Amino acid sequence: MLHQRIERDKVENLSPVFGNILSKGELQNILKWLYLDKVPETYDFETMDKQDLLEAIGDDIHILSYFIERWKKELEEKITPQKVYDVLCQLQLETHYLMTKILADWDEYDHSNFKALSEKAGTEKPLYALFTSDTLEEDKYITPPFSKYHKTEWEAQEELAEFFSEGGIAENELKIMTL
Repeated sequence: MLHQRIERDKVENLSPVFGNILSKGELQNILKWLYLDKVPETYDFETMDKQDLLEAIGDDIHILSYFIERWKKELEEKITPQKVYDVLCQLQLETHYLMTKILADWDEYDHSNFKALSEKAGTEKPLYALFTSDTLEEDKYITPPFSKYHKTEWEAQEELAEFFSEGGIAENELKIMTL
């Protein structure tokens, strides 16, 4: 609903605060996201400074939408009913209210509460990395990744898209694997 309202009430302005809090890399990622990783050739990331990138983005709505989508994906990949069950059983909290509450109905307090309980339980946090396409599932723990490890799949996808957009690497040469 917020997204629809923001789209309807477009004002085509950009708060100067974004130039101070976002890095050049983040602004480049937002611009890539806007163009679905097919940024027009008129935008040369090598020569563009932060102000040029902000002007190319054009509106606060694009920056906010990018981060809302990113955070939503991070939340979706972290919490499942099975994870809730496993964490609460490990902590011997089978009667905890989150055990029976539907995930779609969770609010900010519920997410924060579950995050704290997960940390207390010491649950594993998956890592994501880029590997060459010929890396087998059973070899991913003994084969060094193509790049650094990422905490979220979103970050790994961004890096993968960056490699493809820079050229030199074909889309079928790399893949994301979970560790």
